Amino acid sequence: MGAQIIYCSSSLYQRESGKNHGMICYAGMAVELMKSDESSRNLKTGLEKLYSLFDRSFLSPDPLECVPRKGAFADIEISAFLAATFAYGRADLIVKNVRYILDELGPNPSATLMSGEYRQLFKKFKYRFHKRPDLLWLLDRVKGVCERSGTLENAFTSSGGNHTERLNGFSIAIKGKGCSQARGFLVPSPSSGSACKRMNLFLRWMVRKDSVDLGLWKSVKPSELIIPMDVHVHRIAGRIGLVSKGSANFKKALELTENLKRFDAGDPVRYDFAICSLGKLGYCESKVTPEKCVKCILKSSCREFHPPARK
Repeated sequence: MGAQIIYCSSSLYQRESGKNHGMICYAGMAVELMKSDESSRNLKTGLEKLYSLFDRSFLSPDPLECVPRKGAFADIEISAFLAATFAYGRADLIVKNVRYILDELGPNPSATLMSGEYRQLFKKFKYRFHKRPDLLWLLDRVKGVCERSGTLENAFTSSGGNHTERLNGFSIAIKGKGCSQARGFLVPSPSSGSACKRMNLFLRWMVRKDSVDLGLWKSVKPSELIIPMDVHVHRIAGRIGLVSKGSANFKKALELTENLKRFDAGDPVRYDFAICSLGKLGYCESKVTPEKCVKCILKSSCREFHPPARK
């Protein structure tokens, strides 16, 4: 009998029943992914269980909860872009800020944007180091892109050849050239070395389709997506041997995405929400917590739970 998974609203548990799970090993500076067929199967099984467990009921707090799942394509697209753009900082404050922005734009944000009415709104806007003029600048830029391309999807797909080139082109199309550092932060690009977490998050929402993601874009394939690399995903991926040591930059996001393709070449980013939630909701903390680690679905693949033997 294999491992039995039990789900409840507050905890994730795994009961072991005698099966000897393998673990990921490390050697030198490179990550030795797939040390054995057994370790590969164990990690694949663990990731699939995580994906199955972390459904939309685990979404909050997340800016995606503010984005309507039904309605006009343009309204959902604009709402998702703004929600992802401001997805930095503490999760509960992100949600509060995104709700304020979308509430101000009203039930038809695309119409409010294209009419220019938004310039009379947001009198109380201030979030971290961004103020009302920064938000109005962003909306001005998005309005211009939509006027030229019709939709953000069209703007993205016409911005370059491969996915990375499109990310760079889309970023330039939105922010232009010569903007301030604070405004450039809102729309990062791979050319700067940024992991582009928020941009890739927006793309994940729009391209993938399941209980969490919206799946409205049809001109980009899930296989082309790059994982939104945040602090939780970076830490957990390192612990289970999916990414080598180093800063969470664009290079690391590409590395992790390529390694996840070994488990699902057609949709490698499908594991992102589950891995991120494992950290964001406190099941996997930055400091190793034995009482939580022993219950973790990924423990058989975790180098913190099974430290590599010293030579």
